[in-house]
Amino acid sequence: MPADSPAETAEPPSHPQPYRAAWPWVLCVVGLDYLSTLGYMPSIAFDSAGRLAPLVMGVLGLVTVLGALPVYWYIAGRSPNGQGVLALLERHIPGWLGKLLILAVLGFAAADFIFTRTFSTADAAEHLLHGPHPVWQQALSETAGWYERNKDILPDSLSHALAGWSTRQLSATLLLLLAGMVVGIIFRSGIRQRFVQLAVITVLLYTVLNLVVIGSGVLFLADHPERLQQWWEAVRAGDWDARSAHATGPANEAVLATTSVQLFPKVILGLSGFEIIMLLMPLVKGRPNDDPAHPRGRIRNTRKVLLAAALTMPLYLVAASLVTTLLIPPEAFRTSGQAANRALAYLAHGGPVVGLAPGETVSPLFGLGFGTLYDASTIAILCLAGVSISLCLADYVPPYLHRLGMELDWVHRLGALIYLFTAIKVLVTFYYRASVDEQRGAYATSVLVVFTAAAFAAALDVWKRRSHRPWLFRLPVLFGPILALFAFGLTQAVLSEPAGAKIALWFIGFTLVTSIVTRFYRSTELRCPGFDFADEQSREDFEKLKTLDFPILVPHRPGRHTLAEKELEIRSRHRLPRELPVVFVVVELGDPSEFQHRPVIRVTHEEGRVVMHVARCASVAHVIAAIGIEMSRVGVAPEIHFGWSNENPLTANLHFVLFGHGNVPWLVYALLRNSDLPESQRPRVVVG
Repeated sequence: MPADSPAETAEPPSHPQPYRAAWPWVLCVVGLDYLSTLGYMPSIAFDSAGRLAPLVMGVLGLVTVLGALPVYWYIAGRSPNGQGVLALLERHIPGWLGKLLILAVLGFAAADFIFTRTFSTADAAEHLLHGPHPVWQQALSETAGWYERNKDILPDSLSHALAGWSTRQLSATLLLLLAGMVVGIIFRSGIRQRFVQLAVITVLLYTVLNLVVIGSGVLFLADHPERLQQWWEAVRAGDWDARSAHATGPANEAVLATTSVQLFPKVILGLSGFEIIMLLMPLVKGRPNDDPAHPRGRIRNTRKVLLAAALTMPLYLVAASLVTTLLIPPEAFRTSGQAANRALAYLAHGGPVVGLAPGETVSPLFGLGFGTLYDASTIAILCLAGVSISLCLADYVPPYLHRLGMELDWVHRLGALIYLFTAIKVLVTFYYRASVDEQRGAYATSVLVVFTAAAFAAALDVWKRRSHRPWLFRLPVLFGPILALFAFGLTQAVLSEPAGAKIALWFIGFTLVTSIVTRFYRSTELRCPGFDFADEQSREDFEKLKTLDFPILVPHRPGRHTLAEKELEIRSRHRLPRELPVVFVVVELGDPSEFQHRPVIRVTHEEGRVVMHVARCASVAHVIAAIGIEMSRVGVAPEIHFGWSNENPLTANLHFVLFGHGNVPWLVYALLRNSDLPESQRPRVVVG
C-alpha cells in the first residue's frame, strides 16, 4: 500500500521482525478453511441443485477463477499489509461516511468469520457423532447415558431446553468450540510458527485422503462410463431435482447454463476461505530487500497463493460433487448419519453405492478403518479452520475499532475481544441449535457481502486512479461485471435467507453504539502522540515560541474576523497590554471521524503577527491542548484565550464527538486538568 494511506503504515525498522512463512506453508493455512469445505459442500450442492450439482459447482469454479481471483489479485497489489478491502474503502471514502461503510463491511466480515467457526464446528460434530466405529459410538453412548442419569439434578428450565434441542449435536459442537478456543488462546500468545506447522501437517493429510476418496470415485466412473451417460441424459431431460419422481422437461445447453448461474449463490460456501488470503498476507515471506511500503516480493508470493488456491480448489469441488452425485443414493443425502453434510465420509466408510451389490464398495481401501481416519482428519481440519479464522479476526477487527475510539487498555491487555467473539459464537450455536442446515443461508449471505465489497473496492480504486481521464475511460471494465455478478448473488441470498443480514446488522449496531459511548468516555484523552512540521523553519520557529517569557495563545477561526480585528477584541476584552506577544492558532480540521491524529504545524508571519497553522487534525480542542502542554514542558506555561460562544452546550458536545469542534474551551480545560503536568505548570484557559 502507498505510504500516504491512512489504513496501513510500514513497520518501524527498529521493531523485531514478525514471523513470516514461505508461501506454500501459508497456502496450507488458507487450506484449513478453504479445503475444509469438502467436508460439507458435496452434500450442500446436491441439496441445492440435485443432479445439476456438478454443473453448478463448475459455475462456482468459473466465478472463482474469473471473478474472485482477479479482484483479490488486484487488492493484493494495492494493500500488501493485510487490511485489503477496508484499506481501499478508507483511502477513497474518508470521514464518517467511510467509517460507516467500513463498519458495515466489517460487520458482515465478522459475521462471515463467526459463521465459519460455528458452521465448521457444527459439521465437525456431525462427523464426530456419525462415525460408525464401535468404540467411538460406545463412548458417545456412555456420554449420552451420563446426561440421562443426571438430568434430574439440572434446573427444569435448562433440562427442558436441552431436551428440546438436539442435545448430542449441541453438546458435541460446544465441546469442539471450547477445544478450539483453548487452541486459539495457546497460539494467540505468539506461537504462530507452530500453528503453521500444524496447518501444514493437517492439510497435507486431508489432501492425500481426499485424493484417495475422490480419485477412487473418478476412476470408478471412468470404468463405468454408462453412469455418466445416464446422469447426462437425466440432466438433459430436466430431471434435476432428486426429490421429484418425474422429469421437469427437456433442457438444452442454454437452459442448463442459465439455471446453473442462477443456482450458484446457493453453493457460494465453496468459495469460503479464499477471502482470508488477504488477512494472511502479512504472514507471507517476501524478499529481504522489500520496501515496507510496497513489498513486491510479498505481493508476488501472495499472488502465488491466490493462483494456487483458485486453480486447485474448484477442481476438488467439481470432482467431489460429480462423484458423490453419481454414486450416492439420493435418499442418503437426506438421512442424518449417512451422506447428509458428510458425503465424502460416507464414501470413505464404504457406504452403499447406487448400482452396486451389498458389501461392494468403490475402492477396496474404503471401510471402517479408512473411514474413521477420514472422519478424524475432517474433524481436525474443520476445527482448525475455526481457529485460524479466530486468529485472523483478532488481528483484523481491533485496528478499525481503535480508529472508532473503542480500543481501551484493559480490553487489549486481557484480550477481551477473543472472549467476546467466543461468547457470540456460543450464542449463535445455541440460536441455530448447532444445525449445519439452519446456519447455511446466513453464512452464505455473509460470504457474498465480503466478495461484493471486495469487487466494489477494486472497482472504486480503479475509478479513482483514473481521475485524470474522461469518465468513459475511467470505467472499471473488468471489475464492473464481477461486481454485478456478486451483487446478483447477494440479492438472491438476502431475499431467500435474510438471517445473515440481520445478524450482521446487530453486530454493526452494537459496534456503533459502543463506539459512541467509548468516544464520550475517552473524550478527555489527549490522543495526540506528537507533531509533524511542514518544514524545518516551522520546527525552529515552534522551538523559539516555547521560550517566550509569557506566551499567549489565541485560537482563531478564519472568515469571521481578520487577524487585526481578532487581536483588538482579545486585547480589549481580556485586558492584554500591547507588549505581550500573541500567537494565533489556526486549526484546520482533517478527518474528525479518526480518534488519534498526528497534526502538522506550519508557523508563518502574517501582517506582523505570528500565526501557527495546524493541519491534519481530528479535533480542535485536542490540538490546542496538546500545543499548550508541549510548550509548558520546556518554558513558561502559556495562557490560552478564547472568546465566548453562544452555542447550545448539548449541540456543542455533539458537534465535538462527530465533527471535532464545539465546546472547545471547556474540553481544552478538561484535557489540561487530566494531563500529567503539575498543576503549577499547566496552561491556563481564559474565556471572555
